[in-house]
Amino acid sequence: MDNNFRNHQQIYELIKRRRNQILVHSYIYFRLFDNIISDETFDKWANELIDLQKQYPDISSQVELYETFKSFTSVGCSSMLPLDNEKLATRAYQLLNEHHKRNSN
Repeated sequence: MDNNFRNHQQIYELIKRRRNQILVHSYIYFRLFDNIISDETFDKWANELIDLQKQYPDISSQVELYETFKSFTSVGCSSMLPLDNEKLATRAYQLLNEHHKRNSN
């Protein structure tokens, strides 16, 4: 496999993962008034995403949720993300329930 393709794919997958993580953890924080990761972890992920989107705008524009995150330029932007999505809510509840089960034992 071509290294450029592999690097492109790794960047693509990391942007996709970070966008999904930011969304689901924003939902947990802003809608469910809870959290399962530290503020430091959230900030790290958010800043990494911001840097990746700046460094690789062509790849970023090809990844799902591009429109949602194209104006995501600071950690504070997470409070303005659209969180009205049934799939997102389901995933957030699943993660939160798993977290509480693990921590209650």
